[in-house]
Amino acid sequence: MPHVRISASRASASFSAPVDTAAITPTFFDGTYFSSAPDGSSTHNDNMGTHYLTGYSIPKWRYIYNTTLVALDLLTIIAASGIVFLFRPSAYAYVRGIGPGEYGIFSFLALACASWLISLYAARTYERHTMGEGYALYAKLLNAAFIDFIMLCTLGYLFHLSLPRSLNIFVPLVSLVLVIIERWAMRRALHRNRMKGEFNYPTVVIGSPEGIHDALEQLRQCPSVGYAPVAVCPVVSAKKEDDADQAQHLVSVPFAPANDSEARLKVLPLNSHLPQTAKRMKARTVLVADVLTRDSETMRTLSLAVESMGIELAMTASVADLSGADLHFRNDPSMPVVTARLTQYSAITRILKRICDIVLSAIAIILSSPIMLWVAYKVKREDGGPVFYSQTRIGIYGKPFTMYKFRSMRTDADKIKAKLAKERGIEDRFVFKLKDDPRVTKIGHFIRKTSLDEFPQFFNVFKGDMSLVGPRPPLPEEVARYGMLYSTRLLVKPGITGPWQISGRSDLTQKQSEYADVSYIQDWSITGDIAILLKTVVAVFKGTGSY
Repeated sequence: MPHVRISASRASASFSAPVDTAAITPTFFDGTYFSSAPDGSSTHNDNMGTHYLTGYSIPKWRYIYNTTLVALDLLTIIAASGIVFLFRPSAYAYVRGIGPGEYGIFSFLALACASWLISLYAARTYERHTMGEGYALYAKLLNAAFIDFIMLCTLGYLFHLSLPRSLNIFVPLVSLVLVIIERWAMRRALHRNRMKGEFNYPTVVIGSPEGIHDALEQLRQCPSVGYAPVAVCPVVSAKKEDDADQAQHLVSVPFAPANDSEARLKVLPLNSHLPQTAKRMKARTVLVADVLTRDSETMRTLSLAVESMGIELAMTASVADLSGADLHFRNDPSMPVVTARLTQYSAITRILKRICDIVLSAIAIILSSPIMLWVAYKVKREDGGPVFYSQTRIGIYGKPFTMYKFRSMRTDADKIKAKLAKERGIEDRFVFKLKDDPRVTKIGHFIRKTSLDEFPQFFNVFKGDMSLVGPRPPLPEEVARYGMLYSTRLLVKPGITGPWQISGRSDLTQKQSEYADVSYIQDWSITGDIAILLKTVVAVFKGTGSY
């Protein structure tokens, strides 16, 4: 009997076993697109009607939620206009005099409301999943405020309104502050509902059994993502031993649930019936955990079949994926090529980032000088040791530099580090942090909790060794243990703050810390950095994970 070798395409899980070749479905499409019931049985004889064949039925809760967002957004722009009028009576008098009676005020408010909603829409703040994006949401709101400023200036010029400059500038700025507060509150409300199992998208998870288990566990730990699994489709990649064809073949395999919640999920086969089966189960998303390759015929066919049903196709994207890049098709007759470009690594963007670092670090040094003098006095007074702690860290492209901090530990802290790591069983962790670290001094606990120990790093930023925002600056011994993917964090300057600091700091697992850093490398932007800086202020006041 011919055999095939089956392998799960994940580094953490692989196995081989002989399987009857008859079990292999050479392609995703088997000749029909008839629907299957959730148990896999054919239902093509029933009268399904066109409901299952066309259109995307938006969940009722999304209508209510998005309508609420639009209503609140209108209130923010009206409130912002009122606040500006209150502090700029001359602007109010000018706008009121544009038309008879109150015509000018109503005209301006109508213009401001339309411009604000269009700007928020153009910045993609109403799109699906936007409210679960974290600091990326606030970056989009910053973009919306900038777009609104441009629109108000343009519309005023086109219609000869000659609006006061204070309105064009301050209305978007005040609206930005109010909408950030509004979206924060709405995001918290959404997360609270999702913690209760509400406001989620029913999801079918496809992948190897191990990949499905991992995806289900991640979704359980992060309910704010918004995917509620209702079924799984376990498959593995298979290849005939005597087949020279390099095309990907997939075989459905049994699924052994790891707990009661997984046991309640339906198990579906991977075939052309899957999209209609998912639609019948009211699934809104098909999530690919692993195994399927992006360039395979199966993935391309599955994508068309799923999206034609109005169902979202999602993938647990590797941070090394090109999804964050701008793709361009070069239609050269001799060799068609698709090129990828990450716009944030252009020379102009890097220059702007450096200018921001110089200006903001200089301001920070000047304003924080009294605080730094007080901290220096307290550190020196406690044990008479040095005020600053200098350490060799690795910067952009692997270049070493000396990083400065206020000393928060005993003078013999480095000597007993290895002993403590061995006692606590964390010798393999990149980030060595202890909640009850006996090396930390009394004043050290305070300056760590408030992040005052990081203030001397503003000099590192001003010199150019670091940036205000970026991955945590690593030690040489940490870099020596980096894998291929994690080493990409050396492509940017390390930062005083970054996704690691605003996402839980030392409370994060090593895997979460690595993912946060590498995700930043792929997706950073100037507006995203501003959003991280704003969230850092909140993180410092909360003190989460700072020890």
